[in-house]
Amino acid sequence: MKKKNIDKNTSINKKTSVKQKIVKIKEKYEEKTNVNFNLTLLISFLSGVLFIIGSYAWFYASLDVKVDFVNMVVSNESGLFISLDGITFGSSIEISKDKIITDLTERYPEHTNQWATEGLFSVSSIGLNNTDSINFAMFGSSRFAYKDNERAEIKYLNTTLVDESKPYTNNAYIAFDIFLKNVSGSPKSDNLYLDQGTGITFNKDLYSDYDGTINSIRFGFVKSGSTKTKDTVYNIQHLSCNNNCSYVIYEPNSLNHSDGSIERIKKYNVDLKDGTYVPTYAVKSEGKYLSIINGHEESGIPLDTEHFEKQSTITNFTNPIFEIPNGITKFRIYIWIEGQDIDSLETGSRRATLSIVINFIKDLAGYDV
Repeated sequence: MKKKNIDKNTSINKKTSVKQKIVKIKEKYEEKTNVNFNLTLLISFLSGVLFIIGSYAWFYASLDVKVDFVNMVVSNESGLFISLDGITFGSSIEISKDKIITDLTERYPEHTNQWATEGLFSVSSIGLNNTDSINFAMFGSSRFAYKDNERAEIKYLNTTLVDESKPYTNNAYIAFDIFLKNVSGSPKSDNLYLDQGTGITFNKDLYSDYDGTINSIRFGFVKSGSTKTKDTVYNIQHLSCNNNCSYVIYEPNSLNHSDGSIERIKKYNVDLKDGTYVPTYAVKSEGKYLSIINGHEESGIPLDTEHFEKQSTITNFTNPIFEIPNGITKFRIYIWIEGQDIDSLETGSRRATLSIVINFIKDLAGYDV
């Protein structure tokens, strides 16, 4: 017991001694600089935090790209129809927050559709990382980026896989399921194409395309399973890939580069020219301290193959995107701003309101047997 008391008193004496030293240091510091010690510590601390958590690159906080209208149309002359719930089919559907989330609560209760109420913010994806899933691997940011002390212009990303397990109205991108019904009676699968008119328009009176963000938008399409037209609603809505999902990413403005994009990218030693295709190396896995300029050859930064991969895209409507059998096939659609696209790097779009049209058409190749 006595030893414990001695230890306790010794500890108190040590703490008192440390406190006295701190007080003396503080008094000495204030005498020399006439600056409040606590305030100086606070300023130093805040400066450190700001250096660590500043937002840069394709996680820029001032993006304001809102999707005002999405319309999807199918050419039903050859027996193609479209639906949001696998129950009611027609020749077109309109996409909005209410249409794909609120209105489907009873008819399609287990959907995981996503809407971007506050507008589209940059994310990145190479598409499917798992052929047994209908979900793209979409990577967002924790909004932390770090400066390299030796090369202050180089910015870094911390990437995180976005959760799509539940419906959400305020995501950074748009994603939703659709169902296509092919009733042409073809004995084998027909070919599905994107049709003319598919693309993006925006109000030029409200938005200048100088910054180039519009040129970074992607449309993603995932094909899941198929079933007979008279199958149960439950089976239709729960169609799975059976480890055979396939996908396509369409890049509407693959050759367009704005004056702003051309100017900004010069500091990375990249000579960007309008009308020239530049491949995108998108994020494929989570990571920290990743360079935003990764994969752009002229920048001199080699590709980080652990976290980035060349994004495979189509840029026209020449070739079919999928084969679809007679019956009902489930798809998932993605609309996002690709942050690793060269036109998205360090942009700050404001007041961009988009209208998007996606048109499908199919042939009757199934009859050519």
